[in-house]
Amino acid sequence: MDLNELKKQLYKKDGQFKDRPAPPEELAPGHIAAPEQAGATQWQDNGQKGFYLSVKEKRALWLALSAVVLAAAVIGGWFWWRNFKSFNTDEMSLDIFGQDRVVSGEEVNYIVRYKNNSGVAVSNATLSFSFSNQLMPVDSSGAVKQGDLMVMSKNLGQLAPEQDGQAEFKVRVLGDKDSQQKFTAKLNYRPSNISSDFSNSKEFASTIISVPLVLSFILPDRIVSGQTMNFSLRYLNTSDAAFNDAKLKIEYPEGFIFDSALPSPSDGNNAWSLAEIGSREEGNIIIKGTIAGNEGESKVFKAQIGTQKSDAEFVVYSQTLASPQISTSPLFVEQSLVGAQNNNADIGQDLTYKIKYRNTTNVAIGPVFITVKIDSKAMDPSGVNAKNGFFSSSDNTITWNSSSLPALEQLAAGAEGELEFSLKVKNVLPINKFSDKNFTISTTVKIDSFNIPLALSGTQLAGQNQLVVKINSRLVLAMKGFYADQLILNSGPLPPKVGQKTTYTVYWQVLNVSNELASVAVEAYLPSYTSWEGKIYPANEDIKYDASSGKIIWQIGKLSAGTGFVYPVKQIAFQVGFTPSISQVDDSAVVVQQAKATGDDSFTNVQISASDNALKSDMPDDPTITLEKGKIIQ
Repeated sequence: MDLNELKKQLYKKDGQFKDRPAPPEELAPGHIAAPEQAGATQWQDNGQKGFYLSVKEKRALWLALSAVVLAAAVIGGWFWWRNFKSFNTDEMSLDIFGQDRVVSGEEVNYIVRYKNNSGVAVSNATLSFSFSNQLMPVDSSGAVKQGDLMVMSKNLGQLAPEQDGQAEFKVRVLGDKDSQQKFTAKLNYRPSNISSDFSNSKEFASTIISVPLVLSFILPDRIVSGQTMNFSLRYLNTSDAAFNDAKLKIEYPEGFIFDSALPSPSDGNNAWSLAEIGSREEGNIIIKGTIAGNEGESKVFKAQIGTQKSDAEFVVYSQTLASPQISTSPLFVEQSLVGAQNNNADIGQDLTYKIKYRNTTNVAIGPVFITVKIDSKAMDPSGVNAKNGFFSSSDNTITWNSSSLPALEQLAAGAEGELEFSLKVKNVLPINKFSDKNFTISTTVKIDSFNIPLALSGTQLAGQNQLVVKINSRLVLAMKGFYADQLILNSGPLPPKVGQKTTYTVYWQVLNVSNELASVAVEAYLPSYTSWEGKIYPANEDIKYDASSGKIIWQIGKLSAGTGFVYPVKQIAFQVGFTPSISQVDDSAVVVQQAKATGDDSFTNVQISASDNALKSDMPDDPTITLEKGKIIQ
């Protein structure tokens, strides 16, 4: 049927299509298919249908796909940012190369190698090398002390990818045997792809296997208290390298009194500077002194050799100890000062000494003799007195022997006895130059015998004891007053008149004889009728007046030994006003009460003082004021 015929049939009233397809038999009304056939037909129909999603399912699927895409973008961006904005410090290589085992004092070259193994350049790269400040950089110009460390730094600038390099640091390694010295290298830098700073560090340790500078004391195992002793200290450089600018120090035990040394110390009495100790070189220092202690007591001598890096910092290369023991000599002797506190004495004082002696063995010894050697510029030879003894003024020695003291003919086993002698400190010490200060009186008593018993053959019989007495300084204070004075002009009636003020210039003059004094001060009080006028000379002196108490105090502080002798007198002048009352008429009156000076003796560690009488209106030091002009009138 063509198209026109189809239209005619379609729009014809009650028109019918011929050859119209019939419906399937399964869908005909009243037809029921068998279950197996129906199931099979339905399965075949579902398999032929297309996939169908509802609107909600489509929306959920869209959201899920969007989330997946977004997560992938975030993860990809994070990986990109991490690769661009992060840095792995493991990609910077840092190593130290040096000697694991060194000899103390050896100069060791430490090499620090570095390499940039990352894919980015780094900038501001600096390399630091640090070690204990007890060690010494060979080139100290680039070393900086930071706390307990010495730090040497190098600026490396920029390091390109795969760029490497190395730096050398030369250090003199010091320390005791078997000790370890640690070295730390640190590399600071900033990668070019980020704005953060990073650092890598590496440590290295060197063990000291030997110390080439050897010290040894040559001392007896047993020493006698009070005896003069000579001992030596030996030093030896066992290495092939020289040691420059070394310093040797000895710490003496308590009770040791230094006398002399060869060579002489370069600092105090216990330090020697050694400009160079050459390869395989050795030397000796011989020291003389006396030791005091109780029997059985060990006396420790300590010696160190090293370098003085600063006033307070001494680097030790090597050290040694010796500890001889105090023993009693066969003939024992000791001396003491009677009635003197802390073995100090005043100028002009009479001193009495007591000597005790004893035979400490179980055999008789004799004859014996006892001598006392007096060594002092402060001792007055005319004041020496020794009962049963003889004083020789030619060598200042007192001697007792069996001719003057029969008890010394023979000392039985365990026998003992006592002696006395006295001397006088000079009234005027010999101060003629700046070095004339810190005077002492040293007395050395010795007991000995020329006859050595067979049982003591080879034994030193002599016993010895030394006593040093320190002489206190003397502080002198003078207070003077003047009406006619050129430094401070005065006014008012003379003689003083009731109800009217008369001014005077008062002088305080201070002298110090032989030792340096500290915390020196002068003070006095003004009576209620005397006023403080506030004029002083020199104007910069530390002098103050307390109006509530009337006290004047002048703080001097330190006062040199020899002030008033080799140094000028310490002096201050000030003005006071005196207004008398009617009860004082026809008499002189006190203008300034008694003045007192005090100070601490830096040599003897005692406080000394001086005073001067009150100053009256008759002003005895002013020649213009007669007796009549010093009395108050109405």
